[in-house]
Amino acid sequence: MSAASPSHTSLPHDYRSIELLTIQALDAARAGDWDQVDACYRARGMSLAACTLDRTFAQRLLIMDEEVRTAILVAQAGISGLLVEAAQITRHLHRLRESNGQLASDRVTIHREA
Repeated sequence: MSAASPSHTSLPHDYRSIELLTIQALDAARAGDWDQVDACYRARGMSLAACTLDRTFAQRLLIMDEEVRTAILVAQAGISGLLVEAAQITRHLHRLRESNGQLASDRVTIHREA
């Protein structure tokens, strides 16, 4: 059974809603919907502040959190790869412009924002 498969059989209501928010965050992370991930974790944080977790449930949440973290790392790696590729293309275009006599000040700059 996947960590994202809810088992609602014996969970209290608060636990069920916390687990569902975590599963929604995981699904959103896998889909690249980072605003939804943020919204789910904000809502989950409020729910967590209002209850006390037992160790077993907390460990289940940590396992799902690790899956979300993995999805984030995969997305970051993909973005980093695209940024490297964009930088290579930019350098290539810059060399082409220079060989055609265009000024270096005419070039386009791509800024990376974290």
